Amino acid sequence: MSKRVEDLNPTKLLGSLGSGTDAIPVSLLYPLSDLTGKPLDEFRAEWDTLPLEQRRRLVRALVAFAEARFEVNFDAIFTHCLTDPDKEIRAAAVDGLWENQQVSLIGPFLTMMRSDPSARVRSAAATGLGRFVLAGELEKLEPAVQSRIMTELLTTFHLAGESVDVRRRALESAAYACTAEVLEILDLAYFDDDEKLRLSAVVGMGRTCDRRWADNLLVELNSGSAAMRYEAAIACGELGLRQAVPDLANLMHDADRQVRDASIHALGQIGGTEAKDALLSAYDDADDDTRTALDDALAEHALADGDLDFLLYEVDAGLAADLADDALIPLWSADEEEPGDADLADWLPDED
Repeated sequence: MSKRVEDLNPTKLLGSLGSGTDAIPVSLLYPLSDLTGKPLDEFRAEWDTLPLEQRRRLVRALVAFAEARFEVNFDAIFTHCLTDPDKEIRAAAVDGLWENQQVSLIGPFLTMMRSDPSARVRSAAATGLGRFVLAGELEKLEPAVQSRIMTELLTTFHLAGESVDVRRRALESAAYACTAEVLEILDLAYFDDDEKLRLSAVVGMGRTCDRRWADNLLVELNSGSAAMRYEAAIACGELGLRQAVPDLANLMHDADRQVRDASIHALGQIGGTEAKDALLSAYDDADDDTRTALDDALAEHALADGDLDFLLYEVDAGLAADLADDALIPLWSADEEEPGDADLADWLPDED
């Protein structure tokens, strides 16, 4: 990482951003990482004076940069932006805090989900609460706190008149808990007339860690909807469904790029000889982007199966070099997009 500017002057830095749509230079973003004390106070004061489009442009750049570079941390800025007057900035701030598990965020997220005037922000907050539900399942959060979050999520899902986009995100987050009520709601949502709710039911099936949904997911791998095939592939990977391997192998040749990538990722998660063979068979004819996805899946497969010989000797030299640095990072790294339906806008319109 570039050396921090010791005498950071937020006023001067923000004033140098300029206007327009040009990309903001990395040299202006790095110094904003890990702000504390006086520099953070100065940033907050200056931020509130910036024109709207300039604030939007900067927060979008910070979110993208934080996703691409694990060593930067703009959480202090994103936390400040949770109360910005602009709904786009508030939603982006929630998204930017996606790795932050500080319990101090639970209250603001619950408030935003309940009462923010923007459905987009309420939806982002509902999604953001999911990691705390998961933390509760992993016994990293007090049961009483998880229970409160679950109550709020399920209340939001059942709320008459609430946007379907908010309701579906609440359901997806609640699914990590896999309670009897959640299982019942997922079953009902799967047969709902609304395609978005059906998609979220499939997302939730994967998050429950319950293989009762295997037959449903195998059907959806062959859905006529690319969005549904995508979500079903992700869910099969999360559940480790080895019976899905043949269909996932076929989906590596799907017409939709995101479906292809999701199937490759799922095969890496599932593991086993059949999945490994499917991934290797696609390697020779793959383009560069697909080879990158295959490399990642094969590395994940090898780690899951404890196949260190494969990691060191059977993957090409480029992947082996990458693994030397990345073998101990999470299943998806900061420069990859987390599997999910953030890119489903091409398939389904969001509500305002």
